[in-house]
Amino acid sequence: MPKISVVIITYNAERQLKQVLEKALQVSDDVIVVDSFSTDATKEICEAYSVRWFQNEWEGYGKQKNFGNEQAKHAWILSIDADEVLSEDLIEELNQLQFEEKTAYSLPFKNIYCGKAIHFGRWKNEKHVRLFPKNWVLWNENAVHEGLLLEQVAIKKLRNPILHYSMHSKAEHLEKAAKYAKMGAEKLHLQGKKANFIKMYINPIFRFVKDYFFSLGFLDGKEGLQIAY
Repeated sequence: MPKISVVIITYNAERQLKQVLEKALQVSDDVIVVDSFSTDATKEICEAYSVRWFQNEWEGYGKQKNFGNEQAKHAWILSIDADEVLSEDLIEELNQLQFEEKTAYSLPFKNIYCGKAIHFGRWKNEKHVRLFPKNWVLWNENAVHEGLLLEQVAIKKLRNPILHYSMHSKAEHLEKAAKYAKMGAEKLHLQGKKANFIKMYINPIFRFVKDYFFSLGFLDGKEGLQIAY
């Protein structure tokens, strides 16, 4: 059975990292952490778990993840973030998986937001390709919302989820949203694109109504309201 290398990028990731590493080590003997010079206990936690540790100057999400993939010993990469924990059922599924050549695998995500599991709204059926053959797949180099280049592989779905501990407070969510908005705006500016009235005022209202009402975000209580907002 082919072996998996797990690649994780970090920056000041101490909050969830122990749990992330404990679960990752249950599916791989090659866990790689690429850190962009954290100032918290990230390095000490990684040293305690004897994972392979690299520090690399931040060059953007895609480049950082590709750097980690280059260090992998095995032919298959499982790419996770430092707030994403493999569920017990997913660990069992991965350990029994019969890999298919030139195939990448999409995984469902269960979002834990401010300590609460989210069941409705825009995050209800979130899925991402995170398991792929090293020699056939790369990350693009977008500054924000990086994605995998999957033209050369087929996509199959796994059944069991990654647990995504996305944000722990409303303030953290707003800070992250502002950061991504700025990066996205800079990307569009370089492409010569500008915001218009509809993009600035109509689209946000439509998106809120869609997420909160039509996608039943209100059933997640105040957390569902915060996510839609």
